[in-house]
This record gives sequence, structure tokens and C-alpha cells, in this order.
Amino acid sequence: MSHDLDHTTGEAAMAYIGETPWHGLGEKLPPDQPIEIWLKAAKLEWHLERLPVQYLVDGKIRTMPDRFVLARSDTRDALSVVSGDYQLVQPKEVLEFYRDLVSDFGYKLETAGALHGGRKVWTLASTGVTDHVGDRHLDPVKMYVLLATSCDKTLATTVAFTSVRVVCQNTLFFALRDVKSEGRKSIKVPHNRRFDKQGVKERLGLIDVSWSKFLQQVRAAADYKLEDAKVSEFFDRVLGRKLPQPLNPKAEREHTAMMSLYRSAPGQDVDTAKGTLWGAVNAVTYYADHVRAGGMTERLDSAWFGAGNALKESAWAEAEHLLGTSKAAA
Repeated sequence: MSHDLDHTTGEAAMAYIGETPWHGLGEKLPPDQPIEIWLKAAKLEWHLERLPVQYLVDGKIRTMPDRFVLARSDTRDALSVVSGDYQLVQPKEVLEFYRDLVSDFGYKLETAGALHGGRKVWTLASTGVTDHVGDRHLDPVKMYVLLATSCDKTLATTVAFTSVRVVCQNTLFFALRDVKSEGRKSIKVPHNRRFDKQGVKERLGLIDVSWSKFLQQVRAAADYKLEDAKVSEFFDRVLGRKLPQPLNPKAEREHTAMMSLYRSAPGQDVDTAKGTLWGAVNAVTYYADHVRAGGMTERLDSAWFGAGNALKESAWAEAEHLLGTSKAAA
């Protein structure tokens, strides 16, 4: 089993409600638990300590100016070295972000935990919003908010808006849109700036419009029919093929897997996905979330923050391109 999910305490640093994820890792909680219970269950009761960097020269201890070790308060394990202007976001703050959203807007925490020894901390909450892709209501999608941060400079404090396709549990970020921008997939606060929880929450007011626009595109993708040859071309472009050059061996294996998933993955027999652009997108998202090489927790990190997420974004960008081309042609 991968060690990306933090096992520093001897137990997996993850709590969840509902169905057991990732082969039983983590502690299952009843619904509607307070933040304090989530902190304990997710093994996030520790905090980051900022300690001076010191070194030994000729028998004397010297202190390095403006450099600090970030260490866990429970084990004193060193997690990273940062400069003096680095703004800490404590594990407790990640969960506290949701306290008002849970009480005032009915959000429900569904998972929380830590990766890489505690270097990354995340929480995922359901907004309670569920919509359907097709008229037959066989393909529901739910809206979630993900908050994640790191203490090793690999990830800015990030609030991302994600859809979850219920029939297969595929995840796909959607863009937050406002009058000032074309859309961005997340709100990012670099660690040289203070994380303003209230300011970020105010920007969540844009989520309803963003969700509606995302659903319009999803439904258009479900109406966009694709022949198998066009599906193969879609995967070629997602995987970065530059004609006339063939795909490299790794990408060719991924292409073969996606073609198979396009026909047989969970949810692909639903009329909104069968033979459609939406089905092609979900072959990619299912591959990234559930099949791509690596342990389950490695895929979690990759699907949200790394190469898996980049692959899904490439698929959605290609889908948007096809939908835009189709609209322009009409």
C-alpha cells in the first residue's frame, strides 16, 4: 500500500462519512460531526512549529538567518525549510474554514486527511447541490468544494470547485467565473500571503453561476455524438499526440486503456455517456481517478493536484474546444 496517505501516528490520517474509500483506509464517522471530532478522527490535532535552522561549525552551533524548519508538534518530524515570510496554514485552519459553511449553508464534510507525512492537508465538502445530465435523471452530478494546503511549498492554499459523477465517482474541477475573468479552476493563496478565510468565503458566492455554466457544457457534451474513430482522435489529442508522430509507448498504453474504459467503465452504458463526448471525457477522468498507475492514495494526490488532474483538465479543454467549434459551425 502506498505511503502517500500520512501514517505518522501508526494509523491512516483520514476521516470520512458514507462509503468506505481506498480499501478501508481511514476512520469512518457518523454524519454531522463537529469540527473537533473531524480533527481527531483525521489525525490532524497536531500543529506546525517554526524552529530556527541551526548547524554545527568547529564545535559551535550557528543559526541560519531567515530560515526555519517547519516541524510537527506531535512528533517533531521536520517537514520542510522555509523563509521568514512564509505564512503558515495550520491543519486546524483547513477544517475550521468549513465551520460557518456547515452551519450557515448546509455544507457537509465528507473527507479530510493528510498526505506525505503531513506535508499536504485537505478537506472535501459536499455543497448539497445535485443536478442531472440527462432528462431521464440517470446521470446525477454533485457539487463539492475542496480545500487543500501544503507546508513544503508544493501547493498554494487552494480552494477548488469540483463535480463528482455519482455513477462512477469521477471528479472534474470546474471553473469559477466572474465578471473580471474568463474563469479559473481554483482560488489560490500563495504562502507569502495570509490566508483570508472570510475573503475566500465571500468569493464562494460566485459558485452558483459557475456551476450552472459548467452544467450547460456537460449537457452539451452529452448531446455531442462521437464515432469510435473520433473518440480515438480525442484521446490522441488529450495525450498530446503531434501528427504524424505516433504516441510514445506509455501514452499508447494509456490510449488503449481509455478506449476500453470508454466502452466498459461504470456509467458508460448510460445514454448520456454512450457514444458521446461526455462519455469520452469520463473515460479519461475514470482512468485518472481509478486506474492510472500507482497506489490508491498516490492517485488521490495525482488526481487532485498532479499529473492526473492535468490529464483531466486536458480532456475537458479538448471537449470545450470541440463544443466551441460545433457552436461556431452552427
